[in-house]
Amino acid sequence: MGTGFIVLDVIRNSIGTSATERRFAGGSCGNVLTILAYFGWGANAVGRIGDDHAGRELVADLAKWGVETKLLQVEAGRGTPIIVQENYLDTKGRPRHRFSRACPVCGATLPAYRPLLTSESSMIAAKLPSHSVFYFDRVAPGTLELAQKSRANGALVVFEPSGLKDERLFTECLKAAHVVKYANDRIEGIHDVVAKAKVPIEIETLGAKGLRLRVRIGGRPGAWKDLPAFSAPELRDAAGSGDWTTAGLIHSLMAGGQPIEKVLADGDAVVLATRQGQALAALNCGFEGARGLMYEADAKRVLDLAGAIVKGTKQPSMDAVQPKKRTNGRTEKACLSCSGTRALHQ
Repeated sequence: MGTGFIVLDVIRNSIGTSATERRFAGGSCGNVLTILAYFGWGANAVGRIGDDHAGRELVADLAKWGVETKLLQVEAGRGTPIIVQENYLDTKGRPRHRFSRACPVCGATLPAYRPLLTSESSMIAAKLPSHSVFYFDRVAPGTLELAQKSRANGALVVFEPSGLKDERLFTECLKAAHVVKYANDRIEGIHDVVAKAKVPIEIETLGAKGLRLRVRIGGRPGAWKDLPAFSAPELRDAAGSGDWTTAGLIHSLMAGGQPIEKVLADGDAVVLATRQGQALAALNCGFEGARGLMYEADAKRVLDLAGAIVKGTKQPSMDAVQPKKRTNGRTEKACLSCSGTRALHQ
């Protein structure tokens, strides 16, 4: 079960002889849910989208991978959140990407994320099916209520914040979480806040350097453990690396069917699960888009290869990933703002 940043990703690639544009379901929450569904999980998306062309594309891509979308509220007269990712080469010829909320055709500001309404959180909570994991990446009162109820019902709660605005609300979200994962350069002062909340598993990502983590047992923090990133077999697009790491962590932590308390207290298991996620992230870097690997490779083969990479018996390799028929999303060059508006009035 997940709620938060669920958007339509528009991938514009200017690398190569011709420019391309493809659209996928995305956002941190959208990616984590879809990757887990790819691994065989029953995944449910909770959130707010618009009754527009972008929303229908987003839902179609989620549904393609088996993500349940009944709890996505479709709002008439509102736009679906859209993020544009532009892939390019820097001055040294290295692949890079940047994100924008402006339509690349007309320049209009694209619709932004809208949090769950507090007034509807109780109704949504009543509709939630039984679930073993609750993921969220945005701070909002309604989201906090769902996280608290999920934890009370025995689910593993994973929190991946993008910023700290309301410290009181942020702290309550941390208290509801078993795992918190954040980027080191995005949230100032987060170490002290996490320490006070005593989150069992704390993961700090360090970009290309990898990450570090520590496990708290009985409220006492262990030592930080540095986990360098695996080398990508081919660097085409690093977007989505954090999402693959999170999804791999969740998948591996929960694979054994152990009680959550036992899983959280096993530091070695946490490290192994995190390394599995990092290996998956390295493999995805060889494909375009935050989830490009999914569209070209068999899930079991990918998981087996990631496990072998962690054990050191294999190296990340494009040749080792079994290709499938290419279905790299939909190519579309219409104005994102105007095409969405037209759809609203059809």
